[in-house]
Amino acid sequence: MASDRDALMSSAVNTMTIDQRGIFIAWLIRIGVLLALVIVVARVLQLQISPSTDLRSFVESRTSTSPLGATRGDLLDRRGRTLATTRMGYRVIVDPEGLRKAMQRDSTLLDREIVTLSGVLTTPADQFAPQIIQKIVRNEQIQSGATKDAESPVVSRYLRIGEVLNQEQAEKLRELKAAGKLPAITIEHEPVREQTSAELLGPIVGKVAFAENATSRSGVLGAEKLFDAQLKGEDGSLTYVRDASGRPLWIERGAWVDADRGQDVRLSIDIEIQRIVRDHLIWGMEQADAAGGRAIVINPHTGEILAMTDHLREIPNLAEVPWWDPDSDTPRPVLPPVDEQPRYKVLRDDPMRSKEPALAHNRVLEDVYEPGSTFKPFAWTLAKTKGLLPDDEVLKIDQRAMYTDYGRRIEDVYSYDDLDNWDAVIRYSSNIGMYHATSRLSFEDLRGMVKALGFGAPTGIGLGGEASGLVTSQRDWTDYTQTSVGMGYEVAVTPIQMARAFSVFAREGELAGTLPQIRLTAVGNEQKRGMLGSHAIVERIFSPEAAQRVIKPMTTVAERMDRTMQRQYPDLPEPRYTMFGKSGTSLIAMVPPEPGLISPKGGRAYFEKQHHSSFLVAAPASDPQIVVLVVLDDIGPERVRNRKHYGSWVAGPVVRRIVEDTLPYLNVPSDIEQNPSIQE
Repeated sequence: MASDRDALMSSAVNTMTIDQRGIFIAWLIRIGVLLALVIVVARVLQLQISPSTDLRSFVESRTSTSPLGATRGDLLDRRGRTLATTRMGYRVIVDPEGLRKAMQRDSTLLDREIVTLSGVLTTPADQFAPQIIQKIVRNEQIQSGATKDAESPVVSRYLRIGEVLNQEQAEKLRELKAAGKLPAITIEHEPVREQTSAELLGPIVGKVAFAENATSRSGVLGAEKLFDAQLKGEDGSLTYVRDASGRPLWIERGAWVDADRGQDVRLSIDIEIQRIVRDHLIWGMEQADAAGGRAIVINPHTGEILAMTDHLREIPNLAEVPWWDPDSDTPRPVLPPVDEQPRYKVLRDDPMRSKEPALAHNRVLEDVYEPGSTFKPFAWTLAKTKGLLPDDEVLKIDQRAMYTDYGRRIEDVYSYDDLDNWDAVIRYSSNIGMYHATSRLSFEDLRGMVKALGFGAPTGIGLGGEASGLVTSQRDWTDYTQTSVGMGYEVAVTPIQMARAFSVFAREGELAGTLPQIRLTAVGNEQKRGMLGSHAIVERIFSPEAAQRVIKPMTTVAERMDRTMQRQYPDLPEPRYTMFGKSGTSLIAMVPPEPGLISPKGGRAYFEKQHHSSFLVAAPASDPQIVVLVVLDDIGPERVRNRKHYGSWVAGPVVRRIVEDTLPYLNVPSDIEQNPSIQE
């Protein structure tokens, strides 16, 4: 028994010894594995944080960086309504080289692919097919060594075609591709810039596209270009290490940089006022049989442009002016007598207008005209500021025509019995009266005022293509110029310059007679989405007293226009707002379309039967909130024959309709209802 117990005890001791060894060995293995893992992790970290030179060059050669494009900010109107925004769209991408190789197996593939694409795209096949063929031919030349380029040519693998696709088009193309009918075609997902009201605001909003030699899109026209720095934002980036097949392996910490969305920009334009102005301008062009029309509405206190539009109207059978090139072998043509002259084409072509509104010329900024009598209040107020037009002076203007001291004949359209004071000179738009006023001014004073009002220089609005206008140099300024400028001739202006200048009469108190800085951004609370601040610069032109003194006769001008309008359009409602302003009518200058060309024999400085007619007002007269200018270009010959082509007949009713719709929209109360005596 004792020996059996001893044997059992000995066996148990041996088993315990073996188990302890096993446990010890297991722990050693665990510790070894953990140490190995720590060493591996440490080595990985060391290789990532501070790799050797050889390894760094290897990793860098396997590193790719992809841009993360920033989303462009929105363009808004003054009330925060979206004018231009960015959405994701689809584009068709052709691989010309892949298509060329596929054509080696099937020579009819190209024709079938073009037909298939044309069945889905709205872009005509004759627009995108030549692009594809040209790239394929070029690639064939490169592969065969037939090209003679100095640098090593690269085959084309990427060609955008057609328009931006909608969801339905993209899905249809995916189905055709899955069915094997569109080899070498892919659909690319990309940001697309869209205008919400291109027909209304195309030239103002502008366009985003690839500029010359650019690798990314940017604003190239209009407000998109002007505010590109604020709108575009900051691109981000993603850096990753890839394997031999180009597949991503890992992204290191800090290798992802988020893109910053661009700022929104709020324009001063109000889309509803823009619509009001456009609709009434088109109506006025039809009534006057005009070839073109331009209109602008601004806030005279802040200089904000609330609306700005222009239109062209198709006039059949316009005659081309036979301009003469003196370097040609042809004889100089001769114009027929004035009574026999046809209606000539006097407005420049704008072929891109019908293709894309953003590409149209903005004629409110770009095309100059001579303002005629709308310019008279400026010269009149200057003479008044200098004390040269006494209120108690009695004038003796009892004839419709006279000769100046330097032998020039001056005529008025009509004669009036009470044209015997300076107010009447503005009220009746007397050319003779303006001659007497400007003859009291020095050349330096009158020309200095013209320049101080901003004529002869861009307004600084910042949109491309703005014209400076034309002001005669001091050296060439003569007595003839002095008289002409006082009547609104021999000075070429743009509508935006005229509207801004007229603001000197629409500002009140100490600001009366000062010129505001014109602007395309909304003034107001910078905390609102898209606001850029309200900084403004003003410059004094006239004394406050003189600037306010001319309002009374200009109010009479507007009232007389209203009476003329009621005779023409008796169904129009009675006006609810007072206005003060001035009409203007001027002959269209005969300016050759290209330098070096000369007008035909018999041609004078102007087209003798074709006119610009305009009306310029501030309203309400009691507290002006808007300045409105309408210019109708090339009034119809029937109106001219009947002497109903003047600004008060054709442009005045358009201005009145704009005022009557715009002021209620701006919540401006009727001042005629508050002041019924104004109607008397």
